[in-house]
Amino acid sequence: MNITLPQAPDRYSGAFFNTLFQQLRRALGDAVSKDVETPRVILRSPAGNLFDVTVSDAGALVVTPTVKTRV
Repeated sequence: MNITLPQAPDRYSGAFFNTLFQQLRRALGDAVSKDVETPRVILRSPAGNLFDVTVSDAGALVVTPTVKTRV
């Protein structure tokens, strides 16, 4: 996910933070939603490795290395 945020002003104000939080809320609201399923989640480790997290039909979480990336 790529998010373009406003440039930091010389002096911070409440209006700047309101704008920033609104943009973050709009961008992240689509990425993290309640009651919406997805077949997998890609997580990045601190070392930069990517992993698929899926769930088996038995309900177990399955973590496997992946080379898939978001474009």
